Amino acid sequence: MPPPSNPAQLKSALIFGVIYALVTLAVAAAKQRFNSSALYGVAVISGLTDMDAITLSLSRMVQGHQLEPTYAWRLILTASLSNLLFKGIAATFLGGGRLGLRLAPFFAAAFLGGVALIALWPNSWGFASQPPVQ
Repeated sequence: MPPPSNPAQLKSALIFGVIYALVTLAVAAAKQRFNSSALYGVAVISGLTDMDAITLSLSRMVQGHQLEPTYAWRLILTASLSNLLFKGIAATFLGGGRLGLRLAPFFAAAFLGGVALIALWPNSWGFASQPPVQ
């Protein structure tokens, strides 16, 4: 494996900037072209390898009153579940089947816990389960 590089280098910053711009564009396009439900697809795809861009994009939308916070947390959690799944697959692929089997119960518990939060969070606590109609 290559040695870790300095994250403050220009190359790393430019790559993050491009990823952030693409995720922001995808979020805005999905919301405008389709509806807020399409943001789940964007969250899954962008969350596969990087959580920062989707988290920042959705946070900006909440800050600009373009997205309800009660919907944004579900999208961020969806992206993190996608990221967790990707990392579990990568660990199994790179570390072998035995490592995958040892990690599977922990990754499964975390994944199922996240899905349960999204699906079962009570609406009576003030958090909507469906995206706002726009």
